[in-house]
Amino acid sequence: MKRLLAALILASCQPVAEDATGAIGPMVFETLEDDCRPHRFTGTTGNLFVGTSSGGRLVVSSSLNAFWGPGREDAGALIAGSRTDFATGNDVELVLGGEPSRRCATMRYRWTELGVDGGTRLLELKQLWLAVDPGCPEAYAHVPERDCSSTRRVTFTPGPSCRLQCLTPTADDFACGC
Repeated sequence: MKRLLAALILASCQPVAEDATGAIGPMVFETLEDDCRPHRFTGTTGNLFVGTSSGGRLVVSSSLNAFWGPGREDAGALIAGSRTDFATGNDVELVLGGEPSRRCATMRYRWTELGVDGGTRLLELKQLWLAVDPGCPEAYAHVPERDCSSTRRVTFTPGPSCRLQCLTPTADDFACGC
């Protein structure tokens, strides 16, 4: 846990290599399909970011709780923080666990832009959790109890314009710092 916290703190201090233009605003996560235990996060977030990179890629900066959460009761709460994804149209695979000989889980996910409806952007976040080991020594709070999948529809209501490089994180959302 200390390694994860240190990595997140260091990552939050480093500027994002690729910039994007977009807006900050609340996201609403709704379940389309979810057989995870506990179920993945649903509800309204604080101000998060959706934008477009100079290469035309979708960029989503979400809170750790919205992307991963909620945490398992036996593993504690998720720490406040953020995650930035540059959508490529392909699944992204993350292997969780700091010990090369033992992994906590593999997670494949994909952000997809579904369009715009009355000024709001519609997104989809699909996650597939494989080889889940909830007893992993690192005790990642966000690892579900077993292998599972979830698909969530995300409605983003844009507010003030901002650049990705200007995001200033607070506990579970962003302010625009420039």
